[in-house]
Amino acid sequence: MSSPHSGKKAVVPDALQGEIQSRTMPYLFHDLGTSRATGVLTVAGRTVRKMIHFKAGRMQFASSTDRDDRFNQTLLRNSVISLRDVLRALEIALSSRDRLGEVLVRMRILTPAEVEKWVRVQVEEIALSTFDRISGTWRFDPGPIGVEAIGVDLPADALVLDGVRRMRSWARVYEEVGGLNAEYLATRDVEAVAKDLPIEEGEKSLLAMCRTPTALGEMCESSEMGDIDVCRSVWALLSVGALIKS
Repeated sequence: MSSPHSGKKAVVPDALQGEIQSRTMPYLFHDLGTSRATGVLTVAGRTVRKMIHFKAGRMQFASSTDRDDRFNQTLLRNSVISLRDVLRALEIALSSRDRLGEVLVRMRILTPAEVEKWVRVQVEEIALSTFDRISGTWRFDPGPIGVEAIGVDLPADALVLDGVRRMRSWARVYEEVGGLNAEYLATRDVEAVAKDLPIEEGEKSLLAMCRTPTALGEMCESSEMGDIDVCRSVWALLSVGALIKS
């Protein structure tokens, strides 16, 4: 398994906490998945903490102290309901101490199925937002986790793929994948990875190219994907063990 620091030693379960660096989160999530870890990962900055709950290497739930991660923000960002309805429901939820989703169902603004859909979106977005972190600390507390009314049950490596694909920092991506002459090779695990995870068509083409050592520049020239998307995908495939640097 990969390490967020050395690229050799797994961070779980040998180490249960550490400092976050540019490449930490993708490899940390991958190690939690491959070690089938159960427990709570806490990702902390100066003022915000995000908690991701894992069971047998699959994310079940996530929570956050960031106000922008609240359920009402998810609904507003995605234009699901109006600001007026959000404010009305929040007022009722505050006085009744019920969850916002329960109030919205009671008010017939959302159906139970719609609440479940958008809670899943909220949970996944909280987890994916941790991939933006390049500083702070992480800690993994192994042990049984609670059962939430709405969970997601996503493989850790599926989150790795999505988290790296949407990486905004070109500097981080380029630092990880190297220059155009860096060569990549598909691993022995590539078929299993491609079978079990949501690999996109462009990424499947990259993996096919890398049956023999292939330079990053050649992948950029041959792929129909944009160059930055190729580089993001290469990092994602490297993180989940489908590619290695040759």
